[in-house]
Amino acid sequence: MTRIFRQLAAALLFALLVAPAAHADKGGKDEARRFFNAGQKAFKEKRFVEAAKAFEEAFRLKPHPFALINAGDAWEKSGDVALAARTFQRVMKLEQSGEQDRADATERLARLTPQLAVIELQGEASQRARVDQDEFVGGDRVYVAPGEHVVALVDVDGAKERKVELAAGASRTVALASLLPKADSAEPAAPPPTEGAEPGEPAADPGPTKKGGVRAPTLILFGLTAVAAGGAVYFGLAVNDAEKKYNERPNREDYDRFNQNKLYTNIAIGVAGVSAGVGTFLLIKDLGRKVPADKQSATAPRVGVAPLPGGGFVVGAGQF
Repeated sequence: MTRIFRQLAAALLFALLVAPAAHADKGGKDEARRFFNAGQKAFKEKRFVEAAKAFEEAFRLKPHPFALINAGDAWEKSGDVALAARTFQRVMKLEQSGEQDRADATERLARLTPQLAVIELQGEASQRARVDQDEFVGGDRVYVAPGEHVVALVDVDGAKERKVELAAGASRTVALASLLPKADSAEPAAPPPTEGAEPGEPAADPGPTKKGGVRAPTLILFGLTAVAAGGAVYFGLAVNDAEKKYNERPNREDYDRFNQNKLYTNIAIGVAGVSAGVGTFLLIKDLGRKVPADKQSATAPRVGVAPLPGGGFVVGAGQF
């Protein structure tokens, strides 16, 4: 009831506003009044798309918020909620709109917002862009129906397009500069989005992951540590043996053997310490590494120890 009353009041006020200027531009003002009346008649008869177009034509001939608010109501009744929201946006920005006009438009827009999504066009007001078939400029907040939409620059050769998938209540920002051709872009081109994901969204889930496990280089270093430690023990015992024999019967041969084994012992201890330190560092990194579960077997190292006369060495194989 309140809406019908407002529409009747709008019609009366619209006619009063048009009438005083009729002598100055009688043809145009008469046309505006004729379209406004036609829009009201179509609205009452539930021909809402026809009514919306008639109200918009009346607004084009005589810009006034009443015609535009009625057009928004008609678009909403027709089922085009996104176009209705954009129309109410125009009322809020219209220079001729008064405080009550903006309040009415804000109330209607708030009622429609939960059914819609929003595309924020980030860029300069001089940059023209198209969302689907409608044209906007940088800085515009575009209400759209849930679903997929295409954002593209207007009159820019070689410009890219951005597909945006949105659910009701969602919002997405599209930087218009990122759509410019690479040579014209003022900022580095954004990397191509992962299939099924838009910029600003997380990349597609690569699937289940597992700890990568210990890689071959780490195992090789720990194997080297074990070999070097064993060598240090071996040469350490040889040092004690040479020292004991030298003390029992001093001679040049045992003295040289003592010094040689002592040198080998120090080298083995040094190698064991370095390889243990580096191996520990790599182990910490390996334990924090994650790989896709289906690639786990491909990256798992294979390590073995092959004996040699008088000692052994570590052999490792794997992908890393």
